[in-house]
Amino acid sequence: MIKLAITSGDRDGIGLEVACKALSKLGPQRKARFVLTAHESPNSKRLLRTLGRFQLVEISSREVSFSAALAVLEDLRPNEILVYRDTRRDRSTEASWVAEAARASLEGSLNGLITGPVSKERFRALGRKFMGHTGLLSEISGRDVYQGYIGKKLNVVLASDHISLNEVTAFLKPKRMRGAIEAARELRALLPSEKSKLPFTLLGLDPHAGESGLIGRFDTKWRKTKGVVGPVSADSAFSPYLRKATSVYVALYHDQGLIPFKMLHGQDSGFQISLGLPFVRTSVDHGTAKDIFGKNKANPGSMTDAIRAAIRAVSLRNEQGARKQKGKV
Repeated sequence: MIKLAITSGDRDGIGLEVACKALSKLGPQRKARFVLTAHESPNSKRLLRTLGRFQLVEISSREVSFSAALAVLEDLRPNEILVYRDTRRDRSTEASWVAEAARASLEGSLNGLITGPVSKERFRALGRKFMGHTGLLSEISGRDVYQGYIGKKLNVVLASDHISLNEVTAFLKPKRMRGAIEAARELRALLPSEKSKLPFTLLGLDPHAGESGLIGRFDTKWRKTKGVVGPVSADSAFSPYLRKATSVYVALYHDQGLIPFKMLHGQDSGFQISLGLPFVRTSVDHGTAKDIFGKNKANPGSMTDAIRAAIRAVSLRNEQGARKQKGKV
């Protein structure tokens, strides 16, 4: 049985709305059980009532801790969802859910987590050094973690994420670049077979990928990397032809990869996956959208994709683990 946490994000954002809509669309999953976090509020109660295809098993944070509540997952039927109602009012609650679910995944109480959007303000309330999910998950796991984005039209790995543009060159040491290419391999393994056979495309940092050193020397270091096309000038890399010929783009900084990804997918589809972790974490590829909070306007497409992908990714890991174990016998 696959055990997954869905953290609903900011209390005044659309995370819980898209989670409820996505679960309602997907319906009970034979091999997966979910714990859904929710703040204790009138809006949360209203949204949870929309989960008509499920029976809710509700536990309050007044009763037990999040980690203790997870024991209930073992006894759930496919049409039941564990709802963890959190009464805490401090500003770090939403980020705390992510930390608690990640630690439970490391310990084996969960197979992974699916995260709703959390504002940077809430992460900063948990720890000043955290700018988002990736930094927090990296510290908890003790590993370098890379953001990956999977969509029907484009797949992207970010070699760096929330850092200033003037820090990118210094940040992208050879170890980090090699890790980004390895993360692209991890992402590619999740793609359909026809896509997973294609090479990666590495985007150039400088205009025209440095023009063979005339504009900058950074890109020349990565030419002729095995299994990688490029570096390719980012201004022409996303043509229809190259998109069809590429499995995964390795983008060197945040906006270089996410501007084309979000333009092509919006909130209708696509999701984020954390690469390099010993457990599965997927997420929506959009923000908190507080301007439409409580208006029943949020599109659940990204959350639906994220839930489906988490189940598939855990299943693949379990299959790989079973094959390795069989090989040792």
